[in-house]
Formats: sequence, C-alpha cells, structure tokens
Amino acid sequence: MENPQTTDVLICGCGPTGALLSTLLGRYGVPNIVLERELEITQDARGAGLDEDGIRYLQACGIYDKVFTDIGHCMGNLFFLSGAHHDLHRKPMMKMTYSTTEGGTGHPGFIFHKQPRIEKHLRAKMAASGFSELRVGATVCSIREDDDWVYATYSDPEGKEHHVRSKFFVGCDGKTGFTRKMYLEPRGVSLDRAHKVTYDEVWVAMNLKLSLPTPQSHPDFPLWAKGYTPQEVYDLFFPFNFRFLCNPSRAAVCGRLGRPDDRLWRFEFVILPGEDGAEMASVESIRRVVYPYLKHPGRRYGLSKDVSYPEDCIEVLRSRPFLFNARSCNKWALDRVILAGDAAHVFPPFGGQGIASGFRDAISLAWRLVLATQQASSNGQPPDFRRLFLGWYSERKQQLDDSLAATVENGNYVTATDPLQIFIRDWSLWFMQLIPSWRHWLELGGRRDGMTKYRWEADKDMVFLPELSGGVNCPQVYCRQISKDARVQFTDDVIFAHDKAALFQVLVLLPDIHQLDEVTEALKGIEDVSSCILRANEATIIIQSTTTLPYHEADVAVYRLASGEEFANDEFLCGGRPKPEGYDPHRISKEVSGRRYVILRPDRFVFAACNTKDELHAAAKQLALLAI
Repeated sequence: MENPQTTDVLICGCGPTGALLSTLLGRYGVPNIVLERELEITQDARGAGLDEDGIRYLQACGIYDKVFTDIGHCMGNLFFLSGAHHDLHRKPMMKMTYSTTEGGTGHPGFIFHKQPRIEKHLRAKMAASGFSELRVGATVCSIREDDDWVYATYSDPEGKEHHVRSKFFVGCDGKTGFTRKMYLEPRGVSLDRAHKVTYDEVWVAMNLKLSLPTPQSHPDFPLWAKGYTPQEVYDLFFPFNFRFLCNPSRAAVCGRLGRPDDRLWRFEFVILPGEDGAEMASVESIRRVVYPYLKHPGRRYGLSKDVSYPEDCIEVLRSRPFLFNARSCNKWALDRVILAGDAAHVFPPFGGQGIASGFRDAISLAWRLVLATQQASSNGQPPDFRRLFLGWYSERKQQLDDSLAATVENGNYVTATDPLQIFIRDWSLWFMQLIPSWRHWLELGGRRDGMTKYRWEADKDMVFLPELSGGVNCPQVYCRQISKDARVQFTDDVIFAHDKAALFQVLVLLPDIHQLDEVTEALKGIEDVSSCILRANEATIIIQSTTTLPYHEADVAVYRLASGEEFANDEFLCGGRPKPEGYDPHRISKEVSGRRYVILRPDRFVFAACNTKDELHAAAKQLALLAI
C-alpha cells in the first residue's frame, strides 16, 4: 500500500455543502482535499430555492457578485392558490413577500437559482484559495480511524486505489452516500424521523426547459393576432412568482429557476395512493397532470377556443419520483468523522431549506474545524474536538428542528385534502388578511420570528454566553467608512474582512464619534487573555448614524451606517436585485439590546454583547476557555 497523503480535513462530496465548506476552510488557510465521485458538475438543477441565510453564506465565500447576475433571481412573492383548478393566475388565498430585506441579512428573502452555477462559482473559489484540492472521479472505498487520524481509500476513474489520511473526515455525500450508509450506520448512527415532525410522501419532480414560440415558428398561434409578443406569451403561461398549488385533488408546486434567460421551470406534484411513481413521471402522465396548467380558456383573450403553450417549445430535462420526507441523524459527528448537509438531514420541498441548511452546517462547522486542527491551543493542550462538535450539533439541531417545522407547516397548507380542514384554513386566512398587521405578519413567511436565536443547553458545550445576549444570529446592515469617497459595503465584509487574522471579531457600536478614545482604551489587552482568537487592532467600529461624518483618524477602521437609498444607488451591490425595502440600519443594535461591544463568531452568531470594558474583557477570557 502506498504511503497516504496527509491533509487536515478530507471532505467526501463536492455538492453545495462540501464546496462551501472547502471554500471556507481555504479562506481560513486550512489544507483540505475534496473527493467527488462525478467527473463534472451535475447539470441537473436539483435544488431550487435558497433563502437569505444561504445568500449571506455565498457572500461569505466572496461570490456575492454572482448571486443576482448569474446564479438566480429574487423570487418576489410566493403564492398559495386554493381550490381544484388549473389556473396559475387565480387570486391567491395567501402570499408571502420575499423581495424585502426585513429578514435582517441585508438580502432579499429568497432566490430561485440554478444549482450547477452555485457549485461552479464555489469550485472556482476553492481553486483560488491554494488550500483546497478537488479530486474528481474519486469513489470512496473505505474509512478507518485511530486516535489521531482518519484513513480513507478511494479509487480513481481507472480503478487505481489511493490513500489519504486526515485529522477529520466530513461526509457531504448525501442521504445515500458512503460515509453514513457504509461507515457510520454500522456504528450506531441512523437517519431517523425528525423530532415532532412527520412527513412522508412521494412526489414527481421535473425540470422543464422552455423556448419561445414566434410568429415565424408557430404562425397559427392565436395570440399573435391579439398583439402579444413571444416574451409576453411566455410570461403569461409561466408567471414570475412561485406558486404552491393547494389543489385537494393533487397538490403541486411550480415556478421559475435560475436567471430569467435560462427559461427553466420547476413543477412538482404529489403521487396519490395507488399510483406508481415511475409511471407518473412518464411523458403521458406529464401531459395529463401538468399540461392542463398550460392551457388557458379562450374567453380570457376574446377567443372561441382554448389556448395552449406549444408542446414543441417544452423540453423535459428531468422527471422522476422522489421520496420527500423529514429526517435527521441521531448523531452528526462520531469521533473524527462528521456528517453535514443531506448526509445528516433531509427536508421536504416546501421551504427551500435543503441547500440553505447544508450551508448553515458548513459555516458553523468550518471555524470549529479551524480550532480542532490546531496542534495545540493557548494552554499547550490539543483542542477538545469532541466538545466543539457536540456544541455544533446541539446548536444546529435546534435550528434544523425549527426549519423542519416551518417547512412541514407550509406543506400542510399545500397537501390538505379534508374539506373541513380546507374550509377552516381558507376562511381563517381570509379573515387574518383583513387586519393589516396580521396580513404583514403572514407575508413575512419564514422571517416572521426574526433572527435565529439558540437556546442555551447546559452540558452541550455551546460557544456563546447566554447571560450576555449570546446565541443570536447577528443581523447584517450596510455601512460606509468615514473617509473620502468611501463606497457602501455590507457589514459582514467589513467585520470579517479576508485580511484579518483573528477568528472571532469585535464589533463596536457607538452612538457618536466622540467616544473613540474611550473605545480604543477598552479594546487594549483583549488579545492577551484570549490568544490570537481576538485582536484589538482588528475591531470594527460603526457609528450608529446614517449622516455623513467628518474623517477622524483612529487606530482601527471607523464606519457609519449607510441608508437603504445609498445602497440602492450602488450599481454593484444592488444590480439585479430589489432595492432594500423594509431595511432598518439600526437592526444590529436592536438585536443586541443597544450593547456597545459585540464579540462575533465566524458564523455570524453573537458570542457575547457587552456594555462595559470589564464585561468585554471577562467575555474574552470566557471565549479562551470555551473555544479550546
């Protein structure tokens, strides 16, 4: 056997979760190798929706500029249509508005994307880091561990075996991947029904590639005589906003994917009892189930005959049955082997949480792997990685359960078949929308509960201080440096700038600029009590005002808040996306109850929010104890 190559982290699977994890590790300077079975990025657009957390984590990887220009488009509204019909233009019983920035990340609430493009841009960042190595055509054959290493064997496309050892192994290879099925399940790890959540249904998921009919290609198409253009015809039959079709005869979901010029359409429908999944995914079944939604009554256009979108302008890229359910593993980490993304949990399709949850796994795991791969911490002892991974699992499991519950709630709206249940649902929603504040609450959808906040659990090694407002996901707003001609920036990009060396960062929120000297004094010495986890000279100071301020020389960077209008006027930041409606520049301060010093974890969660110098230094000491 050849001598194994050595790396810090070995990742199995280069889908969205594995690629994001590798990119983040590369940005932290952690050597990692990614083994991917496929030779090329799978062009099948599997995932469809990505929420604002997911957008934020793509931003953390340095590809915000690709999100709205190449990867996808903002969803706008999500409509729930009630009744047994095939009219995509019927007035919805409820809508959720996802074009605003009320979720707190500075981004719109949702995009619908083309998954291969996410993977393409993440892989480009992996290659650019110099610390990430992707090996395609690599099929993992075996995994074994000792006290210090994980040893993996994989075969290349020619069948030759290779050996790699790593300090940690992360399985991002999906719900049927090798890591869990072949290595961890025999050791007691199982994919179980999610706590308090029940959902098990088979659906057909299909992607349609559409082309535009034209007067030249389809001269007999009746809408040309009514003055419609090819693009207008496309928009009529495949409307912009995503729709949940709460049809008691057969629930379905449909909407556009990717960029508008991709002309991709996702349609998913439930398999009824007694039906065969493979048969329902056939061309004949598609004509019977899907095409009625693509036929409009002629009276809508003043015509005597119904109008259908031309079948020869519809290409079925993918149509296959899937079991949609809610599952989570009883353990996400065992010794030095870890599960993330679909390998650890699976979602039904009603909330766009599949990829986003994998991203949350990756960004909260990455910094823990940075600590775990250290040869020794500040006390001279190796970091206790089991504590780090227990805390990671305990926190993520809370958020996962909440996401699953919200997703299944959406699903219950869609799949209801009992007439009494439907009657109560429709009339209660109608009544609630008569009251403006309740209607707005409904429109917020999954954002109505505000920023995620972890609940402290004793003996779970969570890395935050609950007594100092820790555990909340810190919002993101816009800011400008107090200097001549400074451009608008996201606060994440300032606080976690790529050239900063410390893992955790200090954010200082000041009411005015005249307290800078006091703050500079308070910051001195924090790195003495917490190794290089914090650095005083890397602190970010943000004046809580959107008013232009005079330049003030200081040892650290000083910024002010930027308004939504300033952001909207920046073509780079706001190009291709909605203007920041509902934006609150003071959202961070409100979330931390007006406290001055905020210690932030790399995954954007608050470790501690402090009012005084003494609290700040005490929190820094606690960080040194909790993070090693």
